Amino acid sequence: MKLSVVIPTNNGRRFLGPCLEALARTQLPSGAQLETIVVDSGSSDGTERLLARHPEVKVVKFSSSVGFARANNAARGVATGSILCFLNNDTQVEPDWIVRPLEIFARDERVVGIGSKLLFMHRYIPLRFSLPIETRLRIGRTIYRSSLDQKIQWSGDVREAWVQDASKVYVPLPVPNLDEGCAGTPAVQLLEVAGKLEGSTVTDSNRVSHCITRLPAIVLVDRKAPTVRLIQNAGSWIDERYEAGDVGSGEEDQDSRYMTEEIVPALCGAAFFVRRDAVDAVGWWPDYYQFYCEDIDLSLRLRDMGGLLVFCPSSVVNHYHAASNREHSAHFVENVARSSLLFASRYATLRVFARKTADHLRRSRNEFIAGRGSTAAAEARGVLRAMSALHRTLGSRMVSSSREGADPSLISVRRRPYLSIA
Repeated sequence: MKLSVVIPTNNGRRFLGPCLEALARTQLPSGAQLETIVVDSGSSDGTERLLARHPEVKVVKFSSSVGFARANNAARGVATGSILCFLNNDTQVEPDWIVRPLEIFARDERVVGIGSKLLFMHRYIPLRFSLPIETRLRIGRTIYRSSLDQKIQWSGDVREAWVQDASKVYVPLPVPNLDEGCAGTPAVQLLEVAGKLEGSTVTDSNRVSHCITRLPAIVLVDRKAPTVRLIQNAGSWIDERYEAGDVGSGEEDQDSRYMTEEIVPALCGAAFFVRRDAVDAVGWWPDYYQFYCEDIDLSLRLRDMGGLLVFCPSSVVNHYHAASNREHSAHFVENVARSSLLFASRYATLRVFARKTADHLRRSRNEFIAGRGSTAAAEARGVLRAMSALHRTLGSRMVSSSREGADPSLISVRRRPYLSIA
């Protein structure tokens, strides 16, 4: 069995080198072959010189950026494997990452797509807060005063940087050769309190507790403290509002969580295995998206033809995440708004689409009132850009006879155990 790995990149040289080095360490099962294809989408950062040092890699080059979907589709005439894996350039695979996916494909023709277990590439030091009932603390978003601050993670109960009893803040440690300017001791800022401060503590992974007696205050984080890994994606979810996201994102990677193979409604495009004949049948990646939602759309198309999508936890891929598009930047906000509306126009009812459009415009207005003009403008631009591309999604919808929206079973499916065929 031959696997073609397709890696789109755009000015991602510092990530692409380690990605290719990790791929070279892949353990190939007996009889398996690996083919690597890099689609260079208008890079000007020395990517061409890097690829010249990897003659084993097939290269497809564009003179300008063409977007994620079009870059993946460019491999259509180059890939020769019966199985494809679309892999982000800011990933580093574990050596045995392909063993179980290839085994599943070989044994079970029902399976058309498989998703790896994606872990955030950073290691994290957890800080746990013990606070009196109904007390909340506001935590600063600056730890290193560098781009690494964008990688801070919070437990699911944290809202707008306010923590409560049992909340956790996860402090990232720099990834060697990828995170620059992160010297010194990381420090967590405690800014203000709502409620009683007496009896409040924060405990690190060395079980060292710091009493919080006054504010503002700073808690220094020991870089040598034990670390945890956090899940970035364990399959993707879709809900009745036609919103989608990462299952398990930000949760600690523990033996009891997401350790079994499951049939899932959608897969993440950062490490997306698919049968070549299946992706040929559905027309490859929908390129009316530029960033975001294209993997959810492709997942629905594959499932609509009767195939199964499987989350495979033994296929582990480390993901730097948002290397090209910084989360919550203006570019990120604009493209999320655009893609979410295009996805709804392709699959949702007219009522849902209208409600989502109104929600985006309302959020844009609220951001403007709050003084966040750049975010407000980005969301509004995303809505306008979605409207200008509606003819493509609506045309695709009419061809597939889904004028009344997607089959509800495609959207409402629940995760369930995958029972492989022996």
